[in-house]
Amino acid sequence: MTITYIYHSCYLIEFEKFSILFDYYKDASRKDGTRWVNDYLLNKEEELYVLCSHSHGDHFNPEILSWKKRKDNIRYVFSRELLESGKTATGDALYLEKEEVYRDQYLTIKAFGSTDAGGSFWIEHNNRQFFHAGDLNNWHWSEEVGTEEALSYENCFLCELELLAEQTNRLYLAMFPVDPRLGKDFMRGAEQFVSRIRTDLFLPMHFGENYDKANCFREIAARYDCQYLPLSHKGQSFTFD
Repeated sequence: MTITYIYHSCYLIEFEKFSILFDYYKDASRKDGTRWVNDYLLNKEEELYVLCSHSHGDHFNPEILSWKKRKDNIRYVFSRELLESGKTATGDALYLEKEEVYRDQYLTIKAFGSTDAGGSFWIEHNNRQFFHAGDLNNWHWSEEVGTEEALSYENCFLCELELLAEQTNRLYLAMFPVDPRLGKDFMRGAEQFVSRIRTDLFLPMHFGENYDKANCFREIAARYDCQYLPLSHKGQSFTFD
C-alpha cells in the first residue's frame, strides 16, 4: 500500500488491485516532471475510486468528472451535498447521505458527518480501517469569536466524533485537518480525535504551505501511540506492507 499527499486535503492510496483518490483540488508533480493524477494515476490499469466530501472549491474540482472519458474503470462516490449544491448531476456519482454505506468486492465506504459542508468517509479494506475527514474538525475559532460560540462549535465536533467512535475504536490511517488558521489551539481537534479513537497512522490536511506548523502535531500524536507521518512537499509518498 502506498499513500501519496497530492495537495491540501487530497490523498491517493494505492492498493494492489485498485486506488482511492480523495478530495482532488490541484495536481502535484512527480520527480520526473509528470503529474501524479493526470499523467500517472489515470493511466493505471487498476480500478480507481474517486471520493469527494463536499462542494467547496478546495475539495472539489469539476475536472474530475471528465476523467471517465479517459478511464473506463472509475467509480465516483460523493457526499450527497455535491448534488444538493448543484455542482454535480444525478448520474455523475453514487451519492451517500450520512450513515449510508457503499460496499463492493474491494471495500466498504460509510459516510459520516462534518462540522462544515458535506461529510467524511470511513473505509474498510482487508480488515484495515481508514478515515478521511473532509472538513470535519473542531473549527472553534476561539481567537475570533466569544467563548460560548467557540464551545458550541466544539460540541458539534465532539458529537460527530462520538458517532464515529461508535463505528470503530481503532483506525489504521486517519487523514485529518491540522489548520494553523485556527490560532494557537489549531491542533485541538486533531488531538481530540486521536485521544478518542486509537489511530495507528496520522496524515495532516488543510494546512496550506505551513508544513512546519502541521508537523508540530507529531509530538502530540506520539502521546497517544499514534505515528504521525511528517510532510515536506506535494507528491510525497509513504509505503507500507
